Parts: sequence; structure tokens; C-alpha cells
Amino acid sequence: MLHDIATFYWLNIRRAAGDCSPTPDGQQYLGHTSVTESGKQCQAWASQSPHKHSYNQDAMFPDGSVSDANNYCRNPDEYNGGLWCYTTDPGTRWERCDVPACGQSLRCIK
Repeated sequence: MLHDIATFYWLNIRRAAGDCSPTPDGQQYLGHTSVTESGKQCQAWASQSPHKHSYNQDAMFPDGSVSDANNYCRNPDEYNGGLWCYTTDPGTRWERCDVPACGQSLRCIK
């Protein structure tokens, strides 16, 4: 329960700091959100552990490089569901990230 409360407040603090996506699909998002909508930590894009993937070309990231994308939520494959990342949880390959579009009102996350 305490972890859920801490995650809830942390996610809302990130949004309050103005972390938003300039486009609905997240293609140009350069923010630093690095947790999924359920609170799982994102795996670094340059890492192949715990999940192997093929998103290793610098041109796939608005940051200019895979290493600069760090472990931030991104959308390198133009997924129509928006921002996402691989997780550091071996049991969950990937998850969406809940980053609002700029100009949208904030919503509660539980």
C-alpha cells in the first residue's frame, strides 16, 4: 500500500512539473518520464536486458541517439497507443507510459 501511495504521488509530481507530450503519438516527446502507467521502471533503450529488442538505431529516437533516450518513455516504432517502454521487470516485457499531451488536464493515477 505504501509503495502504491508513493508511486501515485511521484507520478503526479512529474506531471505537475510540466512533463507532457507535444504530440498525441509521443513521436517528439523529449521528457524524462521513466516509469510505466503501472509504476514499473523503464529499461534503458541501449540495454538488451532483461528484454532483447531491435530499437537500437539512433534515428529512431527524437533525442538523436539511443544512449540519450536513456530509459525514458519513447515511441520509436510509431505505435498508435503513444509512449511506452520496455520494463526492468523480467515478467513484463513492455508497458505504456501515462504522459499527457501538452495542454491536457492532469488525471489521477492509482
